[in-house]
Amino acid sequence: MNRSRAFLQCRRSQRGVSLIIALIALVAMTLAGLALMRSADTSNVISGNLAFREASLHATDVGVEAALTALATLATTSPDANYPAGCSSGACNYYATMQSAVTAAGVPTVIDWATVPSSTVDSSYAVQYVADRLCDGPTPVTDVATKCMNLTGTSVGSKKAGAVSFTSASQVYYRVTVRVVGPRNSQSIVQTTYAR
Repeated sequence: MNRSRAFLQCRRSQRGVSLIIALIALVAMTLAGLALMRSADTSNVISGNLAFREASLHATDVGVEAALTALATLATTSPDANYPAGCSSGACNYYATMQSAVTAAGVPTVIDWATVPSSTVDSSYAVQYVADRLCDGPTPVTDVATKCMNLTGTSVGSKKAGAVSFTSASQVYYRVTVRVVGPRNSQSIVQTTYAR
């Protein structure tokens, strides 16, 4: 009889403290698991976004090549006319004079990317380019040596006193700005300078 009385007394003295501690530990483990899942999901989203941005950066090469191909023709046939002919400000692929107003990143502010013609690469990336000849003043630019950013080649030839010294022709510079928009609205803008 003493045993049963001691057992009943022992049960009355327990108030469920271990149950409360177990529930608190269970809630803490659940919160830790949710935080871990959220962290993994966020890492996956960031990795995916970086991969899309990197792929759009690689697609800018297509725009640079297209611009350089177009410049090879434009620089010889009609360097003093915007292209395409009759394009309005902001919608041209080529400007005959330098667009001097630029953003903090160096992109000309005149560019309206919504109206610049684009081409598609891999059915996912919209590639656009704008080139401007780095010349000041109204067109036609007749004084290339003083109105354009140029590089005059160094003198070459004989170093003998009185010998003929040859110089290379000056080169005019062009700034090419390429923009690529890809999946998840990833966007890359690249600029290059081209001398011709």
